[in-house]
Amino acid sequence: MRIKHLIFLPVPFISFYLNAASLDEINQKLDEGYRYACNATQTGNAEAASLALENYRTKFINSASRSGFSEIMNVEINKVVAEFFRKGMIQGNTSTGACETPAELLLQTSQAVYSRQSKSALASALDGVRFTEYAAQAYPIFYSIQSTGISEDEVIEQINKIGNNAIINNQNAIDVSNATNAMKEVAKVLFSARSDPELMKFMMDYINNHKLH
Repeated sequence: MRIKHLIFLPVPFISFYLNAASLDEINQKLDEGYRYACNATQTGNAEAASLALENYRTKFINSASRSGFSEIMNVEINKVVAEFFRKGMIQGNTSTGACETPAELLLQTSQAVYSRQSKSALASALDGVRFTEYAAQAYPIFYSIQSTGISEDEVIEQINKIGNNAIINNQNAIDVSNATNAMKEVAKVLFSARSDPELMKFMMDYINNHKLH
């Protein structure tokens, strides 16, 4: 990785926060940032690197968060990523060898960021559901994602039916659209957690603890 490209151009420091980005994507972006931190420090550009990395850290957080819990997750993500990049700068300051990101450290950090991004995304999306009159219809769908083999397409179809029925019953189209879009975001996050029982349990507990209907 050539330092001058990273110092003078925004690449790869671009926004990549998705509705929790994939673990592979987070892994790649963390690796790029670590190598940048290490290389820049080795070549005497630690000050410029520090400023660039401070901005880069914001790309890992949920800028659209609406709940207090999401903000807590954002703070935690920022701390995790900051410490990870600090270790890259330490490596660059103490070693003249090629800057390679420690594999175990990268994996641990990626998983920590991914988990917190997922939790933040769930909290933000759930706020768009739980305060609506359609929440009671949405919760059984969310539970089915954990307890059955239902597919994502089937879930989307069920959510669309909620929206269609609401429109037929003369409900405000914008409100209905906002609610069903939020339901789909919750579902997307839950499907992404299916392979992680611990994360899924956290999410279902969060939903149960924040139900208003």
